[in-house]
Amino acid sequence: MSAEEGCIHTHVKDGVFEMVIDRPLKLNGFTPKMFRELIKAYRDFEDDPVSRCAMVTAKGEHFTAGLDLPAMKPYLSDEYMMTEEGEIDLFGLRHPYRSKPIIYAVKGVCFTLGIELMLGADFVVAASDTRFAQIEVKRGLMPIGGATTRMVSRAGWGNAMRYLLTGDEFDAETARSLGFVQEIVDPGQERSVALALAQRISECAPLAIKAVIENAKIGLMDGETQAHAAFGSTQRMLVNTEDFEEGLKSFQQKRDANFLGK
Repeated sequence: MSAEEGCIHTHVKDGVFEMVIDRPLKLNGFTPKMFRELIKAYRDFEDDPVSRCAMVTAKGEHFTAGLDLPAMKPYLSDEYMMTEEGEIDLFGLRHPYRSKPIIYAVKGVCFTLGIELMLGADFVVAASDTRFAQIEVKRGLMPIGGATTRMVSRAGWGNAMRYLLTGDEFDAETARSLGFVQEIVDPGQERSVALALAQRISECAPLAIKAVIENAKIGLMDGETQAHAAFGSTQRMLVNTEDFEEGLKSFQQKRDANFLGK
């Protein structure tokens, strides 16, 4: 494979699993190779017992211009978008879902696929000069990664259709007002802020973090009644963990907790 096809780098430090999109000369446009490597990175993160939180960043000035359409054309009619059975869906639209948290740090151009990936994450840190657009209708396509439902659920019908049907660009402040972005920072600070947040998450009890994500997803997908029904058994499990005992002791002893995920 040539460097022209791009790649996804990964590394782990202090419990944070970083995935780096690397094809800056092509605005980090995704090729099939990059798409498959990001799928693998999600699975590697999920399976790594040391990693407690992930962050997705990008080399160069831009996060991603989206799909490299000529390269990805053979896969555009595949509803599973190169995701094999048992692999984690990058967009969080189908089982199996990831169980651990992911933060996106975006900058520059963040179009189409970039928006859909970040809507499948837990929250997003954006540089103040980030440019967003969902431009598939200008190419004769639908969004591939759930934007037609995710943008509506986050922003409401009219607010979502304003950008889905026109392909118009919007800025970071608009993205935050629509619920797509949670933190806006000065350009160049997005990675460091995302890293600091990921480290704070990594210091919390990993079983409790997973339980919060799982219960919130049940509520989102199956309704609040189902989430409330699942709460009791999950909380009973957590109360009987070593991590809860450690959390209780750290509270009583006025010290930081050392959670082991047990």
